[in-house]
Amino acid sequence: MGEIATWSAVKTKVGLGKTGNDCPTKAELLALPSTGTGENYVGLELSNASSYGNNECVKLEDIHKVTYKYTFTTRYSSVSFDALGNPSSSNQGFGFISTKQKYWDGVANGSEITVNYVISNIPAWVANHPSVPPWTASENLGLTSRSDSNTLVTQYESGKTLKKLTFTQAAASQSWSYGWSVTPTSMSFGATGGTKTFSVTSYKQELRNGHNYGNQIALTYTRANSGSVSGSGTSVIMTNNTSTSAKSGTVTLTQAETGKKLTISCSQSVGYLTYSEITASGGAVTDIPASGGTRSSFTTLPTYTQTYGWNGSTQGAGTVNSGATITYSAAVTAISLGTTAKARTLKGTLTATISLNGKTKTVPINVYQAENKITSTTTGSWSVKLTAGTYTVNNGGEDVSLYPSATAPKTNHWSSGATSSAGHSSAIPTLSIEPEVSGFTIVTPSGSAPFLRVTENTGTSSRSARVYARYQGVSDYVDITQSAATVTYTYTFKDAKPLTFSALGGAPTSSNKLFNATSTKQKYINGVASGSPTDVAYDSITGIPSWLHYTSSGGYVTAWTADENTGAARSFTHTLTQKESGKTLQVNVSQSGRTESYKYYLGFDSPTGSKTTSKTVVATANTIGAISAYAFSTKVINGTENTGTRYPSGLTVSSYDYPTWVTVNITHQGDGLYSIRLDITENTSTSSRSGSVVIEPNDNDDYGWELTINISQNAATITYEYIFEIA
Repeated sequence: MGEIATWSAVKTKVGLGKTGNDCPTKAELLALPSTGTGENYVGLELSNASSYGNNECVKLEDIHKVTYKYTFTTRYSSVSFDALGNPSSSNQGFGFISTKQKYWDGVANGSEITVNYVISNIPAWVANHPSVPPWTASENLGLTSRSDSNTLVTQYESGKTLKKLTFTQAAASQSWSYGWSVTPTSMSFGATGGTKTFSVTSYKQELRNGHNYGNQIALTYTRANSGSVSGSGTSVIMTNNTSTSAKSGTVTLTQAETGKKLTISCSQSVGYLTYSEITASGGAVTDIPASGGTRSSFTTLPTYTQTYGWNGSTQGAGTVNSGATITYSAAVTAISLGTTAKARTLKGTLTATISLNGKTKTVPINVYQAENKITSTTTGSWSVKLTAGTYTVNNGGEDVSLYPSATAPKTNHWSSGATSSAGHSSAIPTLSIEPEVSGFTIVTPSGSAPFLRVTENTGTSSRSARVYARYQGVSDYVDITQSAATVTYTYTFKDAKPLTFSALGGAPTSSNKLFNATSTKQKYINGVASGSPTDVAYDSITGIPSWLHYTSSGGYVTAWTADENTGAARSFTHTLTQKESGKTLQVNVSQSGRTESYKYYLGFDSPTGSKTTSKTVVATANTIGAISAYAFSTKVINGTENTGTRYPSGLTVSSYDYPTWVTVNITHQGDGLYSIRLDITENTSTSSRSGSVVIEPNDNDDYGWELTINISQNAATITYEYIFEIA
């Protein structure tokens, strides 16, 4: 049963009421006013209040001091907006946490309670909403960001405040749109040209946050003319087209800032020419020669002019003085006057009609035949002739007669082209040898006919000389040929040296490494020796056997080698053939035969080349087994051992005496390896015993090869068993 509360006890526990030992009722306690606010609040509450009547006293343990603790904070210290006023998707508000917790006697009682709060000093461009999102901002049209940290939030009851809550908003995005067009985009002009105009729209519009901001701003542009276009501003000019080709041009407009281009394509019709009448003067026709002929056209054309202009005018564009078509009236003809003398005579009139660009003009000229008379006497072409007494000369030489001559006819010439003979002219041609050749000389004796002197030819080739007769640029020639001297050769081919090789092959073992034959030739000119003998190459490689080889340089054999001989001695008679003469020499080539012997191996445990080997064993059992022994041979061919193949020799116990208490068993394991087992009988003697077993190879031509096994056996062990008993 708990203690009944007195006023003093209530005062002490709660801090409310009065002092005294009398007991307050339930109604009195609940009527006590609280003190303070917020976290300074103190009040009184009863537990189990329903169990008490209003006029009943209350247990002290059911009376509680009531206080509160307040929480006021934010999850975020700032809220950010884009330029359009939308909050960040990750942080749309400050996330206020505003609660209070009741305490009974300093112990939390119940759940936290939400406490309202008031927000002040909100910037004018920020708005608060009871829905989501809780904060929005008006659109920021400025080009700089903005922020505010003056907002104040105050919690009801506790009076707690939150300061420096920050709103930030991004600057407005800025971009520009451009207007750029021209009308029209093409123009056509007639042949006479003219002036036309165009209109241009060029501006820029600022966009902030993606929509128009402010007024359009006019943009300048530049203009460039190309082709046949001129003009400035919005005027386009094409001048009178003074050509027979259509003209074109382009006006290119370039907008400032963007660099975008617009073009106006311009075209102009072809021009056409207008021509005047033709003005002509001059012109001539040469006389028809005394030989007769026809004049169907002017020899010298008349000069003519025609002016023209463009597009209807016959002036201003230029003058034409060529390119006309000229036709003629009927031709004027005269016959040849032959050798009849006659003065210049009129034969008729020739009229030319000049046609040019649709206009015509006629020009008449008189035609005459020229006077006929002797105009000159000429000497005709010279004819030169050269012959010789003979055209071939023997190699001993001789003098050859030469017969040169030159003649030319003379002719009278008339104006008519007729001719008559006027006799002829003669002359003596000049003689020369071209090109000069040794041994040939022209001799011209005074008062006698010229001749060619040819000296003896000692050369090995025939020779010729060409003799020319020349006069007035005309020539004739003869070729005189002299036969070559007689050249013979005597060939010597002897003293070839044989080659010998060892069975191992390689280079020759003979002192001479080549055949070294004497091979020369001696030159004779006309039967007389000329110079010293010279070497003649000879063939030493044809017909050689496959075991003989050579190397060469510059067409000559420089070395001989032979393969190794694995058979009997071999040789052959080799034929050497001298080049040019075909002479032959016989020479011997030989090689020693193959040499073959055997190398013997014998030993315990490993093969050796020792003739005698011994091994000592002690018999401790009835059998001594697995003694390894090697007995084999290898072939040595031409001094080189072939270790790859072993020839087992076989092993046999020597016929010499060996201990009767030993039995030998030999088994071939393969490849010249043998296993030797010794069977030993029991030694019942009181003395030790020993002996030797000698084993010899079967296949060995070299006497004295043997293996010796020295055997010792201990004496028998003797013991006694004593029996002592009572019968």
